Amino acid sequence: MAVIDLYDLRASLLSDEHFTRTILFRLATFYLLWKAVATTYSVFFGPLSKFPGPRMAATTQWYRTYIELVKNVSMSTKLKELHEQYGPVVRIGPNELHFSSPTAYNAIYQQKFDKEPILYKSFGEDESSFGYLSVKEAKPRKDLLNPLFSRRETIRMQGLVQEKVDKLCKNMVKRYEEGKSCNMLMALRCAAMDVITTFCFAKSVDSLDEPDFEAPIIIAMESTLPSFLLFRHFPLIRWLVFSLPPWLTMVTAPKMKGLLDLQKMLSGQIAEVKADPSVLEKTPHRTIYHPLLQEANVSAKSLYEEGQAMLFAGTDTVSNTVMLAIFHILENPAIHKRLQEELIEFWPDLNTTPRYEELEKLPYLNAVIKESLRHTPAVAAGLLRIVGPESANIDGYEVPQGTVISMAILFMHMNKTIFRHGEKFVPEAWLEPGAKELESKLVPFSKGPRMCLGQNLAYCELYLMFANIFRRFDLTLDGTVASDLEWRECFLPWYYKRHIHCYTKPRTA
Repeated sequence: MAVIDLYDLRASLLSDEHFTRTILFRLATFYLLWKAVATTYSVFFGPLSKFPGPRMAATTQWYRTYIELVKNVSMSTKLKELHEQYGPVVRIGPNELHFSSPTAYNAIYQQKFDKEPILYKSFGEDESSFGYLSVKEAKPRKDLLNPLFSRRETIRMQGLVQEKVDKLCKNMVKRYEEGKSCNMLMALRCAAMDVITTFCFAKSVDSLDEPDFEAPIIIAMESTLPSFLLFRHFPLIRWLVFSLPPWLTMVTAPKMKGLLDLQKMLSGQIAEVKADPSVLEKTPHRTIYHPLLQEANVSAKSLYEEGQAMLFAGTDTVSNTVMLAIFHILENPAIHKRLQEELIEFWPDLNTTPRYEELEKLPYLNAVIKESLRHTPAVAAGLLRIVGPESANIDGYEVPQGTVISMAILFMHMNKTIFRHGEKFVPEAWLEPGAKELESKLVPFSKGPRMCLGQNLAYCELYLMFANIFRRFDLTLDGTVASDLEWRECFLPWYYKRHIHCYTKPRTA
């Protein structure tokens, strides 16, 4: 009897196992058939089927992953090829379009379209003015912060910026006296980091105090940039990395020390102001915490993420712009001579210090800064938006509701129908008749309701850095060539080679 029962049990189990395998096989077959039908429909009959582009891009969302992680090519580089092949609009995903014409830029970014969640959630700044997906969410936060970053407040606070620029120049003199050249990208990033931390938190991280401009926070930020590609395509990896306890992060990624120190500083500040807002009365000037604590029930997480967003945005754009400009200017002696002559005439006595609003009036300096911003990919990637709540007309194309759309800034700034010199560095273009019309096409801080909060502070830094560096020093390149400035698109540009190195001989008159 027991033998029969065991036999029956075994037969039953085998039958159940066969049944389970059959069901799983049929479900898998059904899923694959459904996927094939859905993909075929999307490629040939779907709402975006009329838009040209690679078949692989229309078929799968892994097309971008293949380009960026397998072929190891920046998507912006690939997009240039695709637009040359397919025209002003290209389908680069099953539900994504990229545009290249100047009129498309305004149509995309002056609208109140939501941000695309997969990209923006990969930054870990969901509860910040940058990370909020909808204009409705972001507007109250930006309204609170706008007065702090207004032109009036920036002019009032320019002494803070000049203090950090003076410290940068002092370190450049020291490097020259030691017979060493400066890594200008690292030097400029240290200065920009000290400006933004002092401006936002009334507490500098003192990057400029580090030997050879090797500040841990700057090294950490440089190290995280290439990781962004993995985080974007594989969100689980980002979750795992940011779930590690600090001690384990230090063991597995020691270059992250600067970022961990910064996190500790911000978390400590936030805990203090949340527990007792009256401590803000003791700060030497208003910080981002002053307006943010006016927001009802603002969380410590939101305060931290707002601060983090400010740091990354406030460090890279300024330092990248000045670095690239230094190379272009030193490569063109005529530009260098004209800029220096204008600065010497305006600022004959180095014992005085010019003000930002006075420097703005110098025609050639103004032109050099505009041309530098045109050449700098402040954000290398397209800022993704979702069409809605209805379909939209973008550059003459009817784009369905729910479609992801974008246009990378370089497609505007390098468009020869607007900027006829293209990739050449020609400041004189901004002094020609009709140059005023070009200003509406210069969009380093984007446009519309989600444009960069800190553009007034950025302009103040640019004018003071350009004027002080080119008036107070005779710069010469230390072996830098154009290929040293190559970059990879990691949302922000990642300059992965030698950077620009200069000898910084101080001027006495």
